[in-house]
Amino acid sequence: MSTESTLDASLVNRAAPPGSMRYFALLYTPEDRRDALTALFVIDAEIREAADSANHEVAHTRLRWWRDEVDRLVNAGAQHPATQALERHHRGSRESFAKLHELLVAADMDLARMTYANASELRAYLARSGGTLAELIAAELASPDTSNDAVRSAANAIGIGIRQAEIVRDVRQDVHDGRLYFPLEELDEHAVQTEQLSKGEINAGAKRILARMKQDAQAALAPRLPDDGTHEALRPLRVLAALHGRLLERIAARHYEVGKERIELGPLEKPWTAWREARRSRS
Repeated sequence: MSTESTLDASLVNRAAPPGSMRYFALLYTPEDRRDALTALFVIDAEIREAADSANHEVAHTRLRWWRDEVDRLVNAGAQHPATQALERHHRGSRESFAKLHELLVAADMDLARMTYANASELRAYLARSGGTLAELIAAELASPDTSNDAVRSAANAIGIGIRQAEIVRDVRQDVHDGRLYFPLEELDEHAVQTEQLSKGEINAGAKRILARMKQDAQAALAPRLPDDGTHEALRPLRVLAALHGRLLERIAARHYEVGKERIELGPLEKPWTAWREARRSRS
């Protein structure tokens, strides 16, 4: 198996570096679909990177360029190598490209350092940031006649779970960058101070919040797929879901000590988890 793509290797390595979870998703992607998925990963990585720019003016400029680029893509005038690749390999109508604007809305929310009053508000962000990408991936994997509301809903749930797992893992970096994804009402309920999080202190209250987020993410990562054909078609998404689910288990086993370090899966655990999920039949 291979993850080779027609896209420039430097772009691919930034979006799905060797050994990453996305790398293993691409490894189990059918060859004729790999360029489309790689392009989506690159677009997502470029948009996230733009929102991470230290200079807000630069970040706004880059995100504005991407908004224009999505419009160009919808109108058959893409300029970026990734959007051009997506244009070549896309299944379905051009209008579906407009959904990429949801990723840009999420990026704007990240750039603005938005906070979320409760779990429902956070989930709305997760649906944009993670669910949108997973829906677009599912649309490229499933045949057009089977890509329906049930498939989109299942894919969106998986994307929500993936993004929430990233948030649980990345507490240390997010707090350092001034981003807070803990629902504010839960911080109050569990007497967690943002100053404590800024110092890398994950107290009992913060661990309870993380445990709740972990449970929500795991539930989202395991939606019921409508049929055997969809189960097989969405194998790359299932691989991503399994890897993030295993990551959550690892973090829980380490007692949610994510304030001072980034907990990752080991170099053997990733390929084993990916292979096992790729082989799993629909139960």
